[in-house]
Amino acid sequence: MIFAREAHSGDTAHIKLTPIVFVAMNIPTVITRPVRAGAKGYRCALALAFVVSAITVISAPDARAQELAFSRAAEDAAARLAEAFPLVQGSVVGLEGDRVLIDLGAKQKIHQGMELQVYREGDEVKHPVTGQVLGRRDKQLGLLKVVEVKEGFSEAVLVSRPEGSTITVGDLVRVSPDRLSVALPLIDAGEVKGADVYSVTKDLAISLAKTGRFMVIEDHLVRAALMGEKPLRFESFTDPAILKTLAEKARVQLLVLGKLSPADRGALLNLQVVSVFTGAPLTVASVEVTGPQLRVMGAPSAPPASVSSAIARPSFVRVQPPPSEPSKTTEQPKSPLTEGAPSQKPVAAGEAQRKGGSPSFLIKGEDKSGQSADQASKDHLTFELNEPLLEVAAGDLDADRRSEIVGITSSEVIVYRWQDRRLVPIARFESDPFVRHLHLDVGDVNGSGQAQVIVTAMSSVPEVLTLRNALKSYVLELRGGKLVRIADGLAYFLRVLSGPGIDTPTLIGQRMGQYVPFQGPIVRLNWTGEQYLQGQPLSLPAPVKGLYDFAPLEAAGDQVLEMVVLSEQNRVVIYGRGGETLWEAKDDLGEVDHLAFFQTPQAPRFNQGIRSGVPTNPEELADRIALPRRLLIEASPLWGDAKVELLTLANSAKYGLQVSLGGGPPDSGRIIAYGRQDGTFSRGWETVPVEGKVRDVAVVDLNGAGRKDLLVLSAVKEKGFVASLKDKARGIINVFSFIR
Repeated sequence: MIFAREAHSGDTAHIKLTPIVFVAMNIPTVITRPVRAGAKGYRCALALAFVVSAITVISAPDARAQELAFSRAAEDAAARLAEAFPLVQGSVVGLEGDRVLIDLGAKQKIHQGMELQVYREGDEVKHPVTGQVLGRRDKQLGLLKVVEVKEGFSEAVLVSRPEGSTITVGDLVRVSPDRLSVALPLIDAGEVKGADVYSVTKDLAISLAKTGRFMVIEDHLVRAALMGEKPLRFESFTDPAILKTLAEKARVQLLVLGKLSPADRGALLNLQVVSVFTGAPLTVASVEVTGPQLRVMGAPSAPPASVSSAIARPSFVRVQPPPSEPSKTTEQPKSPLTEGAPSQKPVAAGEAQRKGGSPSFLIKGEDKSGQSADQASKDHLTFELNEPLLEVAAGDLDADRRSEIVGITSSEVIVYRWQDRRLVPIARFESDPFVRHLHLDVGDVNGSGQAQVIVTAMSSVPEVLTLRNALKSYVLELRGGKLVRIADGLAYFLRVLSGPGIDTPTLIGQRMGQYVPFQGPIVRLNWTGEQYLQGQPLSLPAPVKGLYDFAPLEAAGDQVLEMVVLSEQNRVVIYGRGGETLWEAKDDLGEVDHLAFFQTPQAPRFNQGIRSGVPTNPEELADRIALPRRLLIEASPLWGDAKVELLTLANSAKYGLQVSLGGGPPDSGRIIAYGRQDGTFSRGWETVPVEGKVRDVAVVDLNGAGRKDLLVLSAVKEKGFVASLKDKARGIINVFSFIR
């Protein structure tokens, strides 16, 4: 704002200050001192006004360009969201346990995580005068969530249903053909400065309505419906109580949360659609906005570190702050790496902590508590591997009190040693022909003082007599710098069991069923010095389907008293001694993209096969079985003051056409920690996202110095038709160091 106006009195010009407002300017100077009388004073004021006006005229096109850029981004994002909710209709073709089989698959644009109405056609409604059939009254039977998509059909689970309703073969499923009611709160500007979020939100509301698929309930109506609730922050919209209120008062089906984040050439408009009924994320979209005057907000000065804090917070850790803690920002430089050349991990501006209950992209800057860039680079290293590993584990293979890192590909075992801040391969072992690796564990299960490498493997060629794939698991030891097989042909899924209450690592196993992947009890396998013999079954507080579905929180001998289980909705569930559910996390951890096998033949599900009139055969009924993600229980937490810490991996999810068209944010994953304190569990910290989808995680003391390092294995799938056929990927290992 400039003040300029003269009133003459003798030789001195007394200034009458009149404000002149200029749009898109930031000029802090205010003219208040006297100037000489005459035309000269007017000329000075007019000259200054002309200069400011010229700058304003120059800035106006930039503002208009920015407005158009956001408008185009809103239209693009709305189109992508509409693609994720196609107009499809199908029917229930089978019921198998808790699974509902529907005749819609990838060909019909069905994607994992999609929610479908299941209903039954009711009686016709006729006009009382003309007798014309006006339609039918459908009976709503519930809501399905798609958990697995095949080419021509899908499997879903029932997430809700009216009391007394039952689902039978022949019932219908659909994505509602009516406009979907969407709640759209005000978009969060995040770390992007110079954006009019009111205008952007309005543009998005108009664009969503123009697609014909959505009826938008805008921010002021959303907040009116939530009147009486506690003061709303953006990240609190996904609270279950808030979602319930939105469903009941605003009658909405979906919640669209948006946030702006910095990008190289401007900003990203990030959107996530959440189901109001289940709280599950349904789809995401991220659209680049290129325009002038989009800047990253500067980080505020950091408050002094708490004197009572005994642990320095690593730069890569995000934690949930107390409600009164102000948000902060941080930015780390990017530097790609090759194997053997450590460097600081790329971290996008503004990536840091995530508050509980908010979507994964709603993150705020994390203060480094005074860490320098050099310290940050020591805390986070990245290595690009020559081999796309499937899993990693760690243990002392040569009894030198320093752990080695072990990885598997589909056919090879590789041992790495940490030398001069590098991962150096020191031993390799190749499996037999036509044998594929499924799972890896490391632990001293023989009591020899050195760890063994436990590999679950399966023959990729079905046996002639049974037409079944057979398990061909084996155990290795490092002897004289070479991996030597000490047990072979074990017909078990294998795993090393460890955790609170388990004094020594224990080898456990489970058989493979004919029609199900895991069958029979989970048993202890005892080493006799020459072979492994089956021992007593493991006692668990609640039933689990497979060997890898749980982790012990408390155990005594062969009895597990409390355990962590991964639900079919990819959520963490805690079971107590009596089998009761103690706690369930809200986080959908996404999918894993590796360690899968096909089991043939599968049990026939229909009398006439998948397609009516076509006989069944083993190839058509083969099931792709994906092993679950690893669960790690740390009795001594890596960071924080929890009594026990649970670590697991989470991956971003991309649904629908976004996968094939390249829409949405790039694949990324992270490690999430849940802590137990005073008998209750809560969401703790999480690492910053790493490049690619996370495949595995391991905790190891690389230097033997008493600190803990977190190894995060991820992979980036290579693009292109040939690469997709060969399932090629680029392997990456991130090393996060926790120092107490």
